[in-house]
Amino acid sequence: MNKIKNFKEYFIYSGISKDDYKFISGEIQSGNRQNLIIFSAVASVFLFIMFFLSFFSKDVETSRWVYFFTMLSTLSVLVTAKLFSENSPLVLLTDIYIFVSILFIFGIILGTVTRPDEQTVSFIALILTVPLLFTDKPVRMAVFINFYTAVFIIIALYVKVDYVLTADIIDACVFGAISVIVSTYMMNVKCQRYLYEQKVSVMSEIDLLTGIRNRNCYEKNLSFYPSLCSKSVSCVFIDVNGLHELNNTKGHEAGDKMLKFVAGKLQEYFGKNDSYRIGGDEFVAFAVDCTPEELKRRTKSLIKDVEEMNYHISVGCDTGLYSGINIDSIIKNAEKHMYEDKTLFYQQKGIDRRVRI
Repeated sequence: MNKIKNFKEYFIYSGISKDDYKFISGEIQSGNRQNLIIFSAVASVFLFIMFFLSFFSKDVETSRWVYFFTMLSTLSVLVTAKLFSENSPLVLLTDIYIFVSILFIFGIILGTVTRPDEQTVSFIALILTVPLLFTDKPVRMAVFINFYTAVFIIIALYVKVDYVLTADIIDACVFGAISVIVSTYMMNVKCQRYLYEQKVSVMSEIDLLTGIRNRNCYEKNLSFYPSLCSKSVSCVFIDVNGLHELNNTKGHEAGDKMLKFVAGKLQEYFGKNDSYRIGGDEFVAFAVDCTPEELKRRTKSLIKDVEEMNYHISVGCDTGLYSGINIDSIIKNAEKHMYEDKTLFYQQKGIDRRVRI
């Protein structure tokens, strides 16, 4: 069973688990789309140059219409990739294998039909290089490589002269096998790199204790909030009261449990993407286009849930309207209101604790 599992991971999921492959699928698609656009454009330019040269060179003249129709095909892939593939993984994957097929067929025609008496170079070069341009499940690319190798051999048997036929068939089989091995290895390497980069990215933006977004992510995302709204942006600034005392009396495990609970509730009411832990006991959340009534309902529900666990938080809110949002000012005002709430909390408990604002 382990051997079957390892085989599936290596040839289907590029040497990583199915869940990890899903985790990096967005990065794979983004890289593939970028490569498809670049290389389909490069191929179109190259084919246009060869088509142009065919009017001046007898060596290229015999392949003029091959260059022309291949150029039209790569241009159509380029247009489709730019216009339709960004939000559709299926369209992108289809475009990739159409592009691969176009180049393989181009190489087969140049290596057989147009030059039946010469040993093939074009198809061998393309079958070795084209699979390395994209990242996909290795088994899928291997099927394409083997399929077009077989197509090449079948056509070669009909059109190639005898003194180059054997060498071409041997080359196609040998280099086709090399292409499968190398492309599989390279896809595994690229997927491992994508996975490492994604995990590092997540670790750099997620607070390891609470699982909520951290200060690094908070500071990076601040500038985006004004552009996300159509009416308003609200900031909710939270400080967990009594963390230091809880750590001293019941231990850090109890304090950690409280922080995790508050973080979970903050995400529940304000979403995972807009909730942050920015300090030891400080949290910030943003609400885009949230009405004052809805903001009040969420904060009241948050406070109630926290108090039911015998914890307490100080909360401050502020809202900026779309016409003139200053995100720094909104945060400072929310923080000021939070400190006012915190001061009131300790006064009600009879503790003389002056809080700096």
